[in-house]
Amino acid sequence: MDEQVKLLVSYDIRAGQENAYRRFILEEFLPQAQELGLIPSDAWHTAYGRYPLRLLGFIASDLEAARAARATQQWQELIRRLESYTVNLRQKLVPLRGGFQW
Repeated sequence: MDEQVKLLVSYDIRAGQENAYRRFILEEFLPQAQELGLIPSDAWHTAYGRYPLRLLGFIASDLEAARAARATQQWQELIRRLESYTVNLRQKLVPLRGGFQW
């Protein structure tokens, strides 16, 4: 059986874009990620320290499913649109384990 993986998406929100960002995430980004088989698992906010302001986690059934989702035009468009509200956006795939992952 293939091992589940987590897609981590980290970024900082552009000043003045907070409300538009929030609407986009809730109304478009998260629902469309789910359509692609990426299940939202956690969302973190950095209150202190030199880390990205937000960290979103998505679970995929295996590495191939995560790579396939990220390769779609739909995901590329979602990321392009997310970049209009954010800076320092990064994506990373890691093996799924319990708790906070970075």
